[in-house]
Amino acid sequence: MRYLISYFQKYFKTLWIVMQIGIFFTYCSIPQNKNMVHANKVSKDSLVIFYESGQLESIETFEINAPRRWEMKYRILKLVPEGSVVQPGDTIVYFDEQPLKDRYFKAIAELKKAQEGLRATLEQNALVLEKKRIAIKQLKMQFKIDSSRLANARFESKTRQQEIAIDLEKTRLRLQKEIKALQSQKIINDTKERLQRIKIQQAQIELKRILLMKKEMRLVSQHSGVAIYPVYRTGEKRMKIKEGESVYPGQTVLQIANLNRMKAVLKLNEVDRQLVRIGQKALITVDAYPDTVFEGQIAEIGRVAIKVQYDATVKVYLVDIPLQSKANFRLKPGLSVRVGVVLDTLKNAFQIPEWCLFEQEQTYWVQSIKKGKIPVHLMRRIDGLAFVQGKLKNGMILETINQ
Repeated sequence: MRYLISYFQKYFKTLWIVMQIGIFFTYCSIPQNKNMVHANKVSKDSLVIFYESGQLESIETFEINAPRRWEMKYRILKLVPEGSVVQPGDTIVYFDEQPLKDRYFKAIAELKKAQEGLRATLEQNALVLEKKRIAIKQLKMQFKIDSSRLANARFESKTRQQEIAIDLEKTRLRLQKEIKALQSQKIINDTKERLQRIKIQQAQIELKRILLMKKEMRLVSQHSGVAIYPVYRTGEKRMKIKEGESVYPGQTVLQIANLNRMKAVLKLNEVDRQLVRIGQKALITVDAYPDTVFEGQIAEIGRVAIKVQYDATVKVYLVDIPLQSKANFRLKPGLSVRVGVVLDTLKNAFQIPEWCLFEQEQTYWVQSIKKGKIPVHLMRRIDGLAFVQGKLKNGMILETINQ
């Protein structure tokens, strides 16, 4: 007995390790069997679906552009974060207002200068006119004096009368000249005043223009949707617009995608073009939200195949599938989707993995783990799946060809 106890104590650790290894391999084999069973399962399915990846886009997109009427660059100070949901009235773009502040203070100074110029012009004009009026008044008095002298000189010699008459005529001519000069001066004064008032108007217009420009330094959305940064080219690179950059008048700064009208856009490989046609039903699953399946129909297929990349050899057709869904703020442009295009609807069909379909001289069968060999009729193959008819049951587990 002592010998058994000492033997057990001596090899206890070794026995414990062997037991742990056995337990590990026993439980680790279970997931493998489950995965095999799940992959080789028969399912009752009559829909032949062709799967392709794509992304969401908005059918209706509104562009937010920099103001067009001002000849200036606009430096972007702040943008609403891309992907944000905006509502009508939300401010989504802030431009740098510092250049306008300098122009504003300059316009204020010009306006004050023009107003001072008008005040000085009015004072000078009034002074000049006053001098003219005083001169005319004096000449009128002189004319009366000379007229009285001429009347009183009737008893004097003719020479004296002629001298007084000449003085009277000179005074009359000077008076006429001063009256005409007064009228001309009024016209000159009006012109000077009008020029100064024009300068004031120009300064006021510039000031109003700057204030109006200041209001347009903040762009407000007129629509509801999600904000998207546009992509533009700079050399050979394609970049998104960002804060700190400058844009030109009329250039697109942001895009607002209408979430009420969304579509899935597929890049269909040219070799699969013959499978797809307008009007086919499609089932759309968003990778980010796999819990919901949206329906749609193929509405448009590109007429010309395009390259995915500039240096690529593969060409694709762009396929548009509008989503049959109401406003869903989870659906945003750019999200990846998996689209199943329903190619056909079969009767009494079973869907099995293609690697479970045995073939010999155009005769097909499957190997059931429980029932053995079962003959089947092959209806269609696509994307690693086979659609067959035969004495199968939903959930039946099949063997693989190389098993």
